[in-house]
Amino acid sequence: MNKNQINKMPEYFERYINYVPESDIIDALQKYDIEYLLEEKSTLKQIGHQVYAPGKWTIRDILQHVIDTERIFSYRALRIGRNDKTMLPGFDENLFASNAHGSSRKLDDLLYEFDVVRKSTIALYQSFSQVDLQREGFIFQSDISVLALGFTIAGHVVHHMSVIRERYYPLIQL
Repeated sequence: MNKNQINKMPEYFERYINYVPESDIIDALQKYDIEYLLEEKSTLKQIGHQVYAPGKWTIRDILQHVIDTERIFSYRALRIGRNDKTMLPGFDENLFASNAHGSSRKLDDLLYEFDVVRKSTIALYQSFSQVDLQREGFIFQSDISVLALGFTIAGHVVHHMSVIRERYYPLIQL
């Protein structure tokens, strides 16, 4: 199904969804897969542990956050796709980041993990029927469909790469 088939745009997640051009959900997830990140690998390595302001996440922390968030959103999509009407809680991204030890991990290990998680997300979305993709559930403070969650997952990585290019790339001489 295509992005324009999202019945109700969830306000909070719209900013991520809007990063993704009009496309099929599987195409969107594949477009922003490991290859999308590997194009930037040498620059990400150069940046290393530098941050643009005190207290900000390192590149590795950001990648860990993207991985953790994709896992959570895929789980949410699974629950909603299986017609589970339980309200799903939010999560504290800063708590996760402070306990994930992302900056102590190797960049290659994080990229590998992202690849595995993204492939799993794609497989999950390939298993959903059109009815499943249109199902809606309640997450924290918002109704959202399985389809909208998929585009949020795709757009989330684009959002963070945009932040990295804007705020972290100036830290090094390109």
